[in-house]
Amino acid sequence: MQHICATGLGPNYHAWGVLTIAHIVLVRVDDRLIHGQVMAVWSKALRFNRIVIADDGLATDPFISKVLRLAAPPGIEVLTSDVTAAAGCLCEEAKPGVCTLVLVKSPKAALRLLELGVQFKELNVGGMGAGPGRKPLYKNISAGREDLDAFRAIIGKGVSVIVRIVPEDRPVDLSNAIARG
Repeated sequence: MQHICATGLGPNYHAWGVLTIAHIVLVRVDDRLIHGQVMAVWSKALRFNRIVIADDGLATDPFISKVLRLAAPPGIEVLTSDVTAAAGCLCEEAKPGVCTLVLVKSPKAALRLLELGVQFKELNVGGMGAGPGRKPLYKNISAGREDLDAFRAIIGKGVSVIVRIVPEDRPVDLSNAIARG
């Protein structure tokens, strides 16, 4: 069953206008999704116990979904689903003690989460590889036209877009690089 928050009509939208959502500790764009760096460093720093991976392509690949679940340390629940279903999950009422890391492969997926009612104020960009039609934005981060358009829309919704590879790094604001892109 899907609950889309943007309608304001779901079970978690209260009559007094307060939308309750899952406790999200980080929303991160990383085309590698779960990998050693995310697990080893971010899990210790943020102490999340659930990862929600929102990816339309991954939702139809049970093998890769299983591999990603196995890549997570014991005690961390991994949910893989399409972006719409992930938004429904993230718009559910926060459960005590559940802290969630949200992973997406692209800024387009992060923008769709926002449009579906998932609330976050910062988007962490961890890794977006180079390729045809992609321009470097910052170190290991490259973006194509669709990515830049999605980043601009995200910034337009009041969300900061930053690079912070590991928690110890100083956050780098990407808004100027995105504007120039």
